[in-house]
Amino acid sequence: MHSQRLIQFVAITAITSSVFANPVPPREPIDNLPRGAPLVTDEVLLLDAPAFQTGEGGEWTASVRMFTHIRQVQSKIISKAVTTAIEALGIEIGDKVSNVLERSKLFFAIPRGGISVDLDVAGCGSASMRVGETSKMGLLERSAGIGACSGSSSVRSISGYAPGFFKGRSFEALIFQSPPSGFGIVSDVDDTIKVSHVLDKKKNMQAIFVDDHEVVNGMPEFYSKLDGELGNPAWFYLTGSPYQLYPSLRKFIFEAYPKGPIITKNLTVTDIPSIFQNLSDEDIFGNYKVTQLEKLRRFYPKKKFITIGDSTQADPEAYAEFARRYPDSIQCIFIRKVEDADNREERFREAFVEVPESKWKVFTEPSEITELDVASGQCS
Repeated sequence: MHSQRLIQFVAITAITSSVFANPVPPREPIDNLPRGAPLVTDEVLLLDAPAFQTGEGGEWTASVRMFTHIRQVQSKIISKAVTTAIEALGIEIGDKVSNVLERSKLFFAIPRGGISVDLDVAGCGSASMRVGETSKMGLLERSAGIGACSGSSSVRSISGYAPGFFKGRSFEALIFQSPPSGFGIVSDVDDTIKVSHVLDKKKNMQAIFVDDHEVVNGMPEFYSKLDGELGNPAWFYLTGSPYQLYPSLRKFIFEAYPKGPIITKNLTVTDIPSIFQNLSDEDIFGNYKVTQLEKLRRFYPKKKFITIGDSTQADPEAYAEFARRYPDSIQCIFIRKVEDADNREERFREAFVEVPESKWKVFTEPSEITELDVASGQCS
């Protein structure tokens, strides 16, 4: 016990010293700390998870994701370093310093690999389930059985606990249960439901780190209508943004749109400018979305999916590829035209080759699709 506390004290001292020596600490993992349960120096980011049925007896499985890292020291030195990095891109921060610090801090978190945690799911039959270990970069994604769940609730809390010197701390998220059949709605985020200016590097960075998140006009109303008319559909938000932006995206989506798990990319970016390079790689972006759609189809093999995206990147091509591979799994595809994107009719015709025209629609204003009877298959 004393030796473990000594290691923890040394770790805290080393981390604190490195912060003042290097205002933006490197993200390389620290490999000489104990593996297993989180230390008092560790933080756990548990992401919301989809849950799916895996047996005739009402058994459920959740797709659990988390990120573990060294607890970050709040420092004026770090604050200055981060704001300086943002301003170096020609972006004015003004009175939005708190936004910048909140959204950027996980990019400078030092990962902790080899961490396992015990999780409890409210109202489900399994005892505490141990998930882990996290990878060297502090990431974990795995399916874990949660047992048979009581009651009719489709949203449950999943929680864990980490020790502390004087007081431990808990971490929690939500599990969204959904049956194999029914409707599933897969929505892109940037420039589909959130104004992100993906095509303009400077404006994109400002939207990511500085400005208050802004909804795309008309999309909350359209999503509310879909939610009410499709009979409790499962919602999934599929974004090319890295997991480091998950907390701010979650807050934005949960306030403006129907709640559901947010699927982010496991990008190991090491500085703010490199984010744009990762987000703008259309080949990686498109393949990533097809892969995630196929995973959702494995979870929910009888669902009819409505996929919603925009024209800035590879949404048309990715959704069309999924529709060609699994035509019975697609109900409708909606693509929002974004100004200055490649909105040529030839592009869309080429992207949706062999996909029936009745299955997809490109729109400029949400009012063009709000009155469609999506439940009966009216997509255009």
